Amino acid sequence: MPAAYLKDSFPVLIAHCKAVLDKAYMVQKLVATTDTLPGWEGYPVKLYQYETGKDLYTGQPKTGMVYLLNPSPQKLAMWIATACWTVKGSVDSKYTDSLLKWINGQSNAQFPVKGVVYEDQYTRNFQEPYVFKDGVTVYVKDSTMFPRDKTCTLAQLAFYLRITNDDLKPQTGQYARIASTRREDYISNGGTADVGDAANRKIKWLSVVRDLYKKAWNSDENELIILWAKDHL
Repeated sequence: MPAAYLKDSFPVLIAHCKAVLDKAYMVQKLVATTDTLPGWEGYPVKLYQYETGKDLYTGQPKTGMVYLLNPSPQKLAMWIATACWTVKGSVDSKYTDSLLKWINGQSNAQFPVKGVVYEDQYTRNFQEPYVFKDGVTVYVKDSTMFPRDKTCTLAQLAFYLRITNDDLKPQTGQYARIASTRREDYISNGGTADVGDAANRKIKWLSVVRDLYKKAWNSDENELIILWAKDHL
């Protein structure tokens, strides 16, 4: 990556990343920081309690609990610049801004390690809960531990913070935070783990995403972002 870019333009990208992270809606009340969460030992995972906006149907905000491992503005900017340089051979703002815009739209650059993520994905202001583990949407086996009315109880919130793969159905969501990387992106670029595909979304994807994100945490490269960029940027 050109030294001139790091000196002159990179600080602008950092500022843009800070603007995104400053609006990360689950970063509200910090409950705890831990580096002993199973599977994430040694990483500074933060537990947050947060409230949504007023729900369309209840008229009240909903409360969520989630462990997050979000990058700093500098780390996010470096991941983005490195991905653009790797994939496009360029750190022109048309690439870096496009990639940041995509990440912001997909996740606000929030990486849910474990817990519930409320989103009004399909109906504006209808806050629906999605359970996450290792940056991927998952589905719990026990139907009583998922709210039929889409408002999680305190017991359900606590359960999501301690789930293991044994608590989950064998099929998971498709997309990996923070760039909505798909299994197909991983496989088409040389991934060898048996993660399945869009029609057979094997739970192995969780450990692949977890390992790649942990690797990225102490690196200038986030392979999950690079994999997405290779197929879509």
